[in-house]
Amino acid sequence: MRAIFKREADAYFHSMLGYVFLTLFLLLAGVMFFFNNLMSMSASMTGFFSNMISWSIFILPILTMRLFAEDRKTKTEQLLLTAPVSIPEIVLGKFFGAMWVFLCAMLVFVFFPIVMNFYGSVPVAETISCFIGFILFGAAIISIGAFMSAITESQIIAAISTYAVMLVVMFMTSAASSVGRELLSNIIVFVSHI
Repeated sequence: MRAIFKREADAYFHSMLGYVFLTLFLLLAGVMFFFNNLMSMSASMTGFFSNMISWSIFILPILTMRLFAEDRKTKTEQLLLTAPVSIPEIVLGKFFGAMWVFLCAMLVFVFFPIVMNFYGSVPVAETISCFIGFILFGAAIISIGAFMSAITESQIIAAISTYAVMLVVMFMTSAASSVGRELLSNIIVFVSHI
């Protein structure tokens, strides 16, 4: 699994994909931090992370679209499957490779509470919970993106289908309120919280 993780993590920076993702993600984070915290002189990061979650749905599939689809397209999938590595190790290696790039991008977020200390006391528990929630949200998107990449050969289709699944999941709660039957509405709300 370590070799697959290293291969995936290195592959992001041997192509433009890793740099495009980091540029978009960090540019967006800087803009959101400027408008949510610096302009309003607020020490709370809840607004920042709320906006980052909304925009990450469109940025994180860039990170996951190549995970399995590229191996299928270049026919290196057979080499991977015949290697002395189990399928769960392949999946986890690729997942952790994408997760590592995501966490590297999030390292910049550590400096935001330091900057906010100039505007007041930072709510530590709230900030830590926002960080943990955003990391888990990113892991969920990366998981969905890895699955979508595994079922198609096209990287573009993998990214678009990840967008579609995430949008459906986000709007399930609002769709549940418009359903007339209570049982069906409860099922939709339950599925959206899974």
